[in-house]
Amino acid sequence: MKNGLQKGMSLSFKVICIAFILFHLYTAYFGVVQGNGQKTIHLGFILLVCYLQDIFNSEKGKIERITAVIFLALGLSSVIYVTVNYLDLQARSGIVYTIDKVFGVLLILSILDATRRTMGKALVIVVSVFILFGFTGPFWPGFLEHTGLTFKNFINLTYLTTDGIFGAALYTSSLYIVLFVTLGALMEVSGVGDYITDVATAVFGKYRGGPAKVAVIASGFFGSISGSAVANVIGTGTFTIPLMKKTGYESETAAAVEAAASTGGQFTPPVMGATAFLIAERLAVPYFDLVKAAAIPAILYYASLLLSVDIYAQKNGLQGIKKEDVPKIRPLLRRFYLLLPLVFLVYILAVTGKTVARAGLYTILLTLVIVMLDKKCRLTLEKLVKICVNAAKSAVPVAVACAMAGIISGVVMGTGVGYRLSSALIDVSGGQPLILLVLTMLVSLIMGMGIPTISAYLVLAILVAPALTQMGFSGLASHLFIFYFGCISVITPPVALASYAGAGIAGCSPTKAGTRAFRLAICAFILPYLFVYNESLLWQGAWYNILWSALSALVGVYCLACGQEGFFYNWKLLVWERALLIVGALALIVPGVVTDVIGFALLIGVFVFHKLIRRDPPYIAPRSPAAT
Repeated sequence: MKNGLQKGMSLSFKVICIAFILFHLYTAYFGVVQGNGQKTIHLGFILLVCYLQDIFNSEKGKIERITAVIFLALGLSSVIYVTVNYLDLQARSGIVYTIDKVFGVLLILSILDATRRTMGKALVIVVSVFILFGFTGPFWPGFLEHTGLTFKNFINLTYLTTDGIFGAALYTSSLYIVLFVTLGALMEVSGVGDYITDVATAVFGKYRGGPAKVAVIASGFFGSISGSAVANVIGTGTFTIPLMKKTGYESETAAAVEAAASTGGQFTPPVMGATAFLIAERLAVPYFDLVKAAAIPAILYYASLLLSVDIYAQKNGLQGIKKEDVPKIRPLLRRFYLLLPLVFLVYILAVTGKTVARAGLYTILLTLVIVMLDKKCRLTLEKLVKICVNAAKSAVPVAVACAMAGIISGVVMGTGVGYRLSSALIDVSGGQPLILLVLTMLVSLIMGMGIPTISAYLVLAILVAPALTQMGFSGLASHLFIFYFGCISVITPPVALASYAGAGIAGCSPTKAGTRAFRLAICAFILPYLFVYNESLLWQGAWYNILWSALSALVGVYCLACGQEGFFYNWKLLVWERALLIVGALALIVPGVVTDVIGFALLIGVFVFHKLIRRDPPYIAPRSPAAT
């Protein structure tokens, strides 16, 4: 009887997940449900998937399961109310009845609890502080003081209008993000992700430091689709970290390489972990323009990682994977068609002008056809169900974060604190753009440490980005600036979640792994400052300026890698030489004729000093015992 009940619950959960995905595929082709319907149905499904996971999970405590039933009923009833009465609520336009207040409170409580279950307490605390702030305006000091929201205004803003929970963020989640989460689940379950790892291993595995290079490439590709640095570390790291250790890498370095590589996937085109859709929606720019702008910084970041692991391997005598363990390239090339969906996605967005929703839908359909043609990736009914379940589960934290951001947005709009905070940041910075950028970086890193990247971005886009645009930076550069630092917060000590995940697999100190990952990813801490001052690195302006800025920055990235590893060309470097190369790196990365001349002069100077003045012989590293 008990087994039969569990099977029935499992089946009903799968049916709901399938219905959830089919709904979004249907609306992607035939058009969204009018009014608030698309967003309310989307949120209803999200609450169902979120709470049913706990209700049907026998490992959860009795209290957790009972409260899940209660909050699910509260949330669904509130969603149904606002869906059924949409036209009436629209006609009333600001008139709030008691029943509206009741259902508004019930939905907010349900979303807060769903957030606690899916993302922990940090975001719940943040949003609760904002709600408290909205009602206690007269008691706050300085620029934070305001008249305070009435209960009626609060419910109207957060529940009944499109400025709150059912705002642009949730709309983006319902229209675009679910589709690309589904695409990621499809690639993961079908085995396309494993194919990408095999290709990276076949191409880079046999060279020095091969496993680390495999980790960089594979994690970068798959991280763009998965959107979660921690999940990416766990997914690809279970293969790459033991392989790195086997070929001689220290445990801390292996964990750091995987963490740094997985983190960069979130700002790597074409998908950028789904946050790209939110940025494009807020800026009202074509999605492909945003992807194009993010391309050069992503290339520079991964170039810095590849160069760092190559130099580290050269310095420490680390070899590649044994030839017999490297996948054969010819069989993999025969399956090159598995990469066509990503190429098709870029093509359909850049050339055909299709909407993002249609592009996502067509890419999913193409991927389904392609994997069915491949024996190793061919889908069964069981795999199709698993894709829907995984996609639905992955969509929950994103949608919940979007709903929470809507609550914050409603409070910010109602109190006017957004404008005052921007003015305060400008005042604190003394009107100095660089100081404002540093303050913004610190706020972004702190926010990103406690809550997922997408949540951090949504909050910062409301509160901090306006200050940057008021100071004269473009909207594109400002939003990418806060987004990048929100991403790399997961490898920023002391709360470096991606590094901790890598350390768990590697069996090493999380603190040492986090510190090493921070050093490896140092380029990511510099790039945002550069593209806000020179948008050539965001693919803006004349082609020759873009090309020169990218090439000089690439040489600068090489100097930076040499400086931090203490190894250049064939020689070990002294401390002062490392300092010179780091200065030269910064000079080359910063666009400008004078800085480029300084950078190249320092690079050539160090080379000449070793080659012609000291005439140092090439450094021969001891061969790693693990690689022999």
